[in-house]
Amino acid sequence: MARPVMSVESPRIDWSKLYYAQYVTSEEYLCNALMLWSEIEDIGSRAQRIMLYPSHWDVNETDPYSPSQELTPIARLLQQANTDYFVKLQPVDVLHQNNTKEATWADSYTKLLAFNLTQFDRVLVLDSDAVVLQNLDEIFLFQKAPIAMPYVYWGEPTGWSFSSQMLLITPSASSFDKISAAVEGAKSDEYDMDILNSLFKDRILRIPQRPYNLLTGEFRRRNHAHYLRSHPLSANRGQKWDPDFILGEAKFMHFSDWPIPKPWIRAKKEVLNKYMPRCVQSEWFGASDCRDRAIWLKLYYDFAVRRQAVCGEGFELQSQELPPDSIYRHGKWFHPDEVG
Repeated sequence: MARPVMSVESPRIDWSKLYYAQYVTSEEYLCNALMLWSEIEDIGSRAQRIMLYPSHWDVNETDPYSPSQELTPIARLLQQANTDYFVKLQPVDVLHQNNTKEATWADSYTKLLAFNLTQFDRVLVLDSDAVVLQNLDEIFLFQKAPIAMPYVYWGEPTGWSFSSQMLLITPSASSFDKISAAVEGAKSDEYDMDILNSLFKDRILRIPQRPYNLLTGEFRRRNHAHYLRSHPLSANRGQKWDPDFILGEAKFMHFSDWPIPKPWIRAKKEVLNKYMPRCVQSEWFGASDCRDRAIWLKLYYDFAVRRQAVCGEGFELQSQELPPDSIYRHGKWFHPDEVG
């Protein structure tokens, strides 16, 4: 199991060779990435930052329909990443798998380009549909391995499996050559995780899910035993579920709540009401404990607020299924017209 082999305060660490990395292939995910960079900047980090983006994007492109020749949203956010959050921008040719029909999955191959960043010692690739809750620098100090990934409990029938939402990569020309060949020859149902599992099968360093990769879906579960026992310290594995404590100790949280859409898409109210966390009976006087629900709803609300604050106009939530002025009462969301 992965663990830091030295303190982040050690003078032996060359932080100029350690990089946080994100990849973006669409305007929506560029906004998500910017939100993550803003969180890393707010929290603070010793490691450097780099973002891979499609080479056909122009960081100086202006909107031809703008009277004042303003930057396009993509150019504006790219420049913002560089100037506000000190992110090195690197254009790349996006890796696609020719047979796949799912654009999101096809573009996810691009994260594997991090194996080609051989000028760096280690690269921590983060998916952007997530929130950085605490400093992650200690992850760079895990034991040596070609790759480290969180080992995550997804619920049944999937059970436990590695997750590519967070990849600690040791860049290598030989590894990149193998990955490039695997992408070229991949079948239509083979994705980034399949390639990584195949190439590094018994050499993947296991990052403990707790506290490094909390899923929002964990707050919807009734049984939290798997997550609680995933802590690297045996003394902490017998703890009872306390949603406030769990959120407080988590370092990175990934939005994973199928069939609830990703947080930049406004869920239909009937879907939200059906799948939000349920209240449970409290240990105290038989009252209801709704902390799971309150935390879960606030995570989505905070994402929407931060998205608007960081990315600006044009990056509001995509769907109008749940109006911004919806009212939450008695554990459900209502359109204002439905509330007397």
